[in-house]
Amino acid sequence: MTSTPSLPRLAASAIIIAALLPADLALAQLRRKALVAYVAPGITQVLPSVAKEAGLFSKHGIDAEVILLTGSPRLIQTLIAGDIDYALGGTSSVLRARFRTPDPMIIATTTNFSGQRVLLRPDSSLQRLQDLKGKIVGVTQYGSQGDTFLRDALKKAGLKPDGDVSILQMGGIPQVNAALLAGKIDAGVAGESSLVLIQQGRAKQLPGASAKDLKIAGSGATLSVTRRHISRDREGISRFLRAYVEAIHYFRTHREGSIRALTKFFRGASPEQVAFLYDDQREIFDPLPIPSDEAIQGELDRETDPKAKTMKPADFMDLSFLREIEKSGFLAELYGKSPR
Repeated sequence: MTSTPSLPRLAASAIIIAALLPADLALAQLRRKALVAYVAPGITQVLPSVAKEAGLFSKHGIDAEVILLTGSPRLIQTLIAGDIDYALGGTSSVLRARFRTPDPMIIATTTNFSGQRVLLRPDSSLQRLQDLKGKIVGVTQYGSQGDTFLRDALKKAGLKPDGDVSILQMGGIPQVNAALLAGKIDAGVAGESSLVLIQQGRAKQLPGASAKDLKIAGSGATLSVTRRHISRDREGISRFLRAYVEAIHYFRTHREGSIRALTKFFRGASPEQVAFLYDDQREIFDPLPIPSDEAIQGELDRETDPKAKTMKPADFMDLSFLREIEKSGFLAELYGKSPR
């Protein structure tokens, strides 16, 4: 008569088999699925796509799907609803959501400066911000980072938003660009994605009308999650951020592979245009993508909600994951002793 193995013996056997599995196979059995959404096809939002194309998400046990979801307010609403796991979008929408709810939380940034600027058609005669009086300017959505930048820029120029200048929400960056090129609006607001149009000769920047020119403090796109996600799966978020940090290193050090990822990301751009973007922006990312207090405070200072006066940058961020990565020596493994 054949004896049936006892439950303790079966459990012990399972543990032994798991211990003998190759590390890659063991990791595969613990993989996390992640749906990542970015708000616009700009160079600073390419990191999730680079991590996926270079196999870095897979290396760290993440099965990631990367999608475009235009409009930062919509993006953050979708994150809070639980329909996506990670949101890479405008900081102002994160702040406004946090004024009303406990979510979301910023866990990393792209850059500690804003790349927003006002775009014109190449044949436009406009020469300065004051020339926008009586004109129509397109933004992605009301309340988006581009919309917030434009309103600040107009005020600096002595113009009244929605009074002296008409502001129209178009839905997303592709719609803003299309309306501008078709002559349906006089100017449009875009971030780093505008560099493609400028390099193609299909658009130009309004002189003096960028966040950098106007010295408007602020943040680039930030990476956010919900508190529910943090409490449920710290290990998964830690793995995701390791892949994100390694994607920065890959972008800075692997030109050919990064250009290949950029070519897929910027659909329709020529190899020459993509190479131009890469060479121009290769060192735009800091090795450790920690949002600075100054950048977040710059965003807070522009908010009109009374809660903006009572909250600090730290109230919007959970930097424990990046600090743990920093202490682990992971950066030294990637860059050597002094990442720069």
